[in-house]
Amino acid sequence: MKKNEIVTLNSLVSEGKKIACLSGNRNLDEKIVKAKMKSLGECGHLVPAIVVDATDAINQGLEVVDFTTGNVVRKEEAMNYLVLLDANHRYEAHCRLLADNEKRDEQDRYKGEFKLLYALNTELPIAKMLSAINIDTNPWNNGDYAKGARMRNPNEELPLLDAVNDLVNKRFSLTAASKWLTFKANLDKKVMSCAMNGIILPELRNITGLERGKRLIEVAKEHFTEKTIKSRILIDWIIYKYDNTGDDGKSDFTDKMERFLRNISNEDADYIEKAKGKTGGDTRESIINQKLTELWGNFEG
Repeated sequence: MKKNEIVTLNSLVSEGKKIACLSGNRNLDEKIVKAKMKSLGECGHLVPAIVVDATDAINQGLEVVDFTTGNVVRKEEAMNYLVLLDANHRYEAHCRLLADNEKRDEQDRYKGEFKLLYALNTELPIAKMLSAINIDTNPWNNGDYAKGARMRNPNEELPLLDAVNDLVNKRFSLTAASKWLTFKANLDKKVMSCAMNGIILPELRNITGLERGKRLIEVAKEHFTEKTIKSRILIDWIIYKYDNTGDDGKSDFTDKMERFLRNISNEDADYIEKAKGKTGGDTRESIINQKLTELWGNFEG
């Protein structure tokens, strides 16, 4: 494959090339994949995917994985791979459409060609290319920034960033992940964007509340669904209780909150799970807050 030349995937496959992606790139969203399948089926490929050589990516400290198997691509086999910097959803859609051809009549089969082009500015670091392509032209959601931050700093010891990514991969918003792990919403897009440019701000190195957050999430799972835990209502109430605890009580706050969450009955947890706002009346958040405050009063009494 030559620079500045658009080529088809079929021609590359015939030369023994395979497709890979960066391990920290976005998770595939099923809705987007299905939308891309519909678009490709109706309109075909309108623009080429942007790629770089896997060898270059690995040499820049990025982890590359085979797109199909998810296996890490070793340096000695990297020459056989091209890495997608964008179009991950489009490529997955293309592969699924081809697989569906086995179930289709000849006239209904998908015949689209997947086309690729090397990134034109070869002087940019690949992590910077990824940022520019996916943020400037196809905006990321906040959770994607956390993945990009970790991918840009593979050798940095950043346990807080790792914990954020664990939650983001479970579909927590970046704000919810930040609140659970720091009791603040300060691990935002700005902090992650700086990390993607190699600048690690103090907020990302402060692990003071990390173990506290992990412990409280695990205890919350005993009574509440992940949907409720992700919603931020529960963690916002916990943070409120912490902020209104005197300095002399903050040292044992985590132990006390753990005991409280464990002592919530299944009946009360079910009430909180099923709480709904009322038109012209209390919101779901206020109903849950009232219930938690009532239970806390009983717990302390």
